[in-house]
Amino acid sequence: MYYCGVEIGHRAHHLCALREVRTDEPPVKLAATFFEPGPVPAVAARIRALGEAAVAVAAPMTQPRGGSEKRTCDELLELRGISPRPFSEEGRGLFEELADLGLFSPGGEDRQGNVEEGSFQAAPVFETNVDAVFSSLQNRRLPARRNPLGIQRRIEELTDDHVLDEGGDLWHRRIDELEAAGAALCAHRFAVGHARWIGDPAEGVIVMPGSVPVQEFTTEGVLPPVTRLPL
Repeated sequence: MYYCGVEIGHRAHHLCALREVRTDEPPVKLAATFFEPGPVPAVAARIRALGEAAVAVAAPMTQPRGGSEKRTCDELLELRGISPRPFSEEGRGLFEELADLGLFSPGGEDRQGNVEEGSFQAAPVFETNVDAVFSSLQNRRLPARRNPLGIQRRIEELTDDHVLDEGGDLWHRRIDELEAAGAALCAHRFAVGHARWIGDPAEGVIVMPGSVPVQEFTTEGVLPPVTRLPL
């Protein structure tokens, strides 16, 4: 089985696929395959060609309802210190391409909950937010992706979660590829029943790793203090 993550760009999109590699000694390692960026139809076709897969798409699946500016899941993310991703037709297009595989929707009236074990079998495609993924894994905010320390922390998290780059070195990858790998890691957690969703099920939810209620991510120690002299 494959665990796929897609980072939606402006014109081309990055796909990373993880698969478990079991050895005589734990832990289970996750071998990563990165694909050339491409348009929505090509990404969807490649995912289908992989066979059985859980798929995390790092883009909104839906737009706000009833003239609202933001969805409930976006508001809940902001309360926890994470900026929501803007809606894009490219992102929606990928969800539409994969809709027949099954789109995850928990149902009910709750605003957050654990992903039920085995959900991926009927609905393997879901929305995630990569900043929320990495913050959930570290239980704190990460520096922005434009900051060198932000890139370092993301690579360290992938390495700590035993993600192996079979085609090179994570340090040589584009930031979009690293974020696709983060989404793929969320797909793995989703499939093994260690993920949580937030939002209004009637308008769309966001999935991230973890099994406890999502709290505000601390900013303490996000960036070490540095000295800047006045001009």
